[in-house]
Amino acid sequence: MQDRRTAPEILACASPGSARRLLATVLAIAICGCVSANTSRDLAGAPPVVAAARDPSLAAPPGAGADRGVSGVWRGTSLSACVGNPSDPGRCAAMQKITLTMFQRGDEVTGFYACAYGNQVCRHLNETGVIRQGSVNRTRLMMRVMHEDGSMCFFTGRPAGDRLEGGYECLQGGGIIEQGTFQTRRTY
Repeated sequence: MQDRRTAPEILACASPGSARRLLATVLAIAICGCVSANTSRDLAGAPPVVAAARDPSLAAPPGAGADRGVSGVWRGTSLSACVGNPSDPGRCAAMQKITLTMFQRGDEVTGFYACAYGNQVCRHLNETGVIRQGSVNRTRLMMRVMHEDGSMCFFTGRPAGDRLEGGYECLQGGGIIEQGTFQTRRTY
């Protein structure tokens, strides 16, 4: 049976979070480009996650997380710290559920950031962001997450197989507005 609803009708039934995830997925496909399964030439320049999805022979074997670098979907939590004089003391120990969708090509890392309610709402209601100026240098990942409100967060971590842990620092208007730690696991 074919679903004959239009895109707006489908989105009207979806929760706000699922609509945002759908939009992030569509944007990821648009940015990475369409991949044709018909020619290996098309897969040569595709991010590993996209190429593996189209051609199973390109997928990394189980347990080969390090072989894929940091490409993939990482889910976990972030926890804000209460050090020094935080700009918003009400956010001390604020925990959020985060998702990092990353694409690694060489040492460069790009992708998307998503935040969901943990024990508090996301800082300034920033539920999405774009990963810019990401890089992997030996065993250290550094990246900048740009938010729609003009703030940015620097994430630094050490990937180990399918685990990624580290710290973050968010800035807005030239000042630090939040610091903390994060822990994630690769889910795809």
